[in-house]
Amino acid sequence: MSNDGVNAGKRRRFVQEYAVDYNGAAAAMRAGYSTRSAKVTASRLLAQPHIKAALQLIQSDEAARVALSHQAVLDQVLDGVKLARLKGDAKAMIAGLREVAKMLGYYPSSK
Repeated sequence: MSNDGVNAGKRRRFVQEYAVDYNGAAAAMRAGYSTRSAKVTASRLLAQPHIKAALQLIQSDEAARVALSHQAVLDQVLDGVKLARLKGDAKAMIAGLREVAKMLGYYPSSK
């Protein structure tokens, strides 16, 4: 009996787990690989073209989802700036525009 189905399941699980925190060794362990060789296993898996492709698909899906929510948040903040302008609330307008500038990357990241 072949272990290919089991291994395919573990590889799929590794991809899912790796996409959570991008920690290869931890993802390998959570996917059911040996704790002792988790780093080596993760490195080996991450070098495989089909694993790379699966991760790229997850990342592009995530990027699309985040971009949509990023745009939605930006739109809401801009609506708040417009409302502040209508009310003549300069402090609120400046605060809103500061948030827009942060979202658009005009301020350096504090990471």
